[in-house]
Amino acid sequence: MLTKAIARRPLISILLLACFLRIVASFMSEGYLMHDDHFWVVEAAASWSDGKDYNNWMPWSQESLGRIPEPHYTNLAYSSLHYLYFSAIKSLGISDPMTLMLILRLIHGLISLISVYLSYKIANILGGKRAAGWVGLAMAALFWMPIVSVHQLVEAACIPPLLASTWFLLKHTKPLNIRSLLISGAFLGLATGLRYQVGVMGLGIVIAFFIDNSNRNKITSLRNSLILGGSALFVFSLTQIPTDLWLWGEPFAQLRAYIEYNLTESGNYPQGSPLQYLGLVLVLFVPPISIAIVIGYFRNWRKHALIVLPSLAFLIFHSAFPNKQERFILPALPYILIGGTIGWFAIRESSELLKTKGARLIEKGSIGLALIINITLLAGLTISSKNTSEMKAMYALNQMDDVHSFLYITADGHALAPRLYLGSWDPYTIADSSTDIAEQRDRHINSLSESTPNYLVFVGDSHLGDLINGFKEHYPSLSYVAQFSPGRLDRLMHYLNPHNPLKRVMIYKIDSNIYIK
Repeated sequence: MLTKAIARRPLISILLLACFLRIVASFMSEGYLMHDDHFWVVEAAASWSDGKDYNNWMPWSQESLGRIPEPHYTNLAYSSLHYLYFSAIKSLGISDPMTLMLILRLIHGLISLISVYLSYKIANILGGKRAAGWVGLAMAALFWMPIVSVHQLVEAACIPPLLASTWFLLKHTKPLNIRSLLISGAFLGLATGLRYQVGVMGLGIVIAFFIDNSNRNKITSLRNSLILGGSALFVFSLTQIPTDLWLWGEPFAQLRAYIEYNLTESGNYPQGSPLQYLGLVLVLFVPPISIAIVIGYFRNWRKHALIVLPSLAFLIFHSAFPNKQERFILPALPYILIGGTIGWFAIRESSELLKTKGARLIEKGSIGLALIINITLLAGLTISSKNTSEMKAMYALNQMDDVHSFLYITADGHALAPRLYLGSWDPYTIADSSTDIAEQRDRHINSLSESTPNYLVFVGDSHLGDLINGFKEHYPSLSYVAQFSPGRLDRLMHYLNPHNPLKRVMIYKIDSNIYIK
C-alpha cells in the first residue's frame, strides 16, 4: 500500500522525506558549521537587531574607534536578511537564543525544500520521471543535505533562486519568451546578490544560448542573453546599491571591497589541486555511484547545456581560483546531480554492454553499497552538532544572574565567543598562552568597573590544563563552574584533519575579593 502511494505521488513522498530529515536536523544539529556562517551572518545580524555592531563593520562604529571608515569585504545581503528575521522575531517577544536559532534553522530547512522540488521538476522535464525520482531522493536525503540545509551557509541559501532561474528557462517550449527570460534573469540576479561568485553561471547560460542546436539564429541568442543579463544585473543592483548608498555613499562599495580583498589575500587561504573539487564531488555523491554521475554529467553536455555549462563554468572558476574551500562549490552540486543522473540513464539505454546481466548485477551492487554508506552517514550527520562547546558555555553564562563580564582564554588555536548565546554584546577581554596574566589582572584591578570580568572561560584541548594552572597561580580562589566537551562531529573533523582544533570549554568564577585593593 505504501509503495503504491509513493509510486503514485513520488514528488509529495520525496518532499515529506526531505521535510522530516530537515526537522530532525533543525532540532538536533545545534551550534554552527563554520566561522563565516555564524560570526559573519548570525552574530552580525543579531547584534544589529539589538542596536549594536558586533564586527564593527558599520562606518559609525569604525569612526568611534578612530578609524577611517571603509567597507568590509563581506557581502551584506544575506546577513541583512537575518537582521530582518531577528528584528521581526524579537518584536514578537521571543528572545531566548536557543529558540531564536531553532526557528532560524527550521526556516532554512523549509526554504531548502524549494531546491528539492525544483530539482525534481527540472530532471522530470529533461529526463523523465525515473531520473526525477533519483534526483529528488538525492536532494532530499544525501548524507550531507539535511545538516547543510538548516545551517546559515550562503552557498546553500543561493541554490533555490539559482534553480528557479534554470526552471524558468526550461519550463516553457522554445523559443524563449521575454517574460521567461526576465524572470529567469531576476532569480539569477537574486542568487548573485546573495553570493557574488554564482554570477559566473550567467556566462555559462550565455554560452548555452549560442550553442543551442534548436536556435541557429545568433541574433536571437544575443537577444536572449541581453534580456536575461539585463534583468539579472538590475535585480543584483537592487540587492546591493541601496545599502551601499546608505552606508558608504557610493554604489557597489561592498562588491569593490570584496574583489580587492580576494585579489590580494586569496593566497592566504586553503590552497589545493585544480582537481580537488572533482574528488570532493565523488565523495559527496557517494561512491561508487558518484563515478557514474560524473561520467553522465558530461554525456549529453550539448543537449543539456543549460544544466551543464553554467555549473561547469562555476567549477572551472573555483578550481582555478587559489582559495579552495569545500563549501564554495555547493551551488553547482544540484546541477551536477541532475545532469549526471540524466546522462547516466542515457548511457544505460544506449549501451548494449550495460544491458548485460553481469553489468546489471554490478550496478545493483554499486547502488546497494552506496545506499548503505549514505544511510549510515545520514543517520550520524543529521543528529550531529558542531562547535557546541562554545555555544553551551555562552548560554550557561546567559542563565546566570551575576555575570559582569568574562575573560575568554584560548589555549589551542583561535576561537571567538558566540555572544548571541550570551544575550549581551558588551565587550569582553581575551587572553592566550602569551598573555602576561599578572599584568592583565592588575590592569583589571586598577580599572575596576562593572565590565571587569568575574568569570574565566577557557577554550582549548591539549594545552588547556597547563593554561588553567597558570591562571590559578594568579587567581588562587577560582571556583569551578562547568565544562563542555566537543561533540562527535568536532571529534570526527579533528580526526580527519588535525588542523581542525578540538575546543573543550571550562568556566571558572573569580572570587570578587581578588579585585579588592
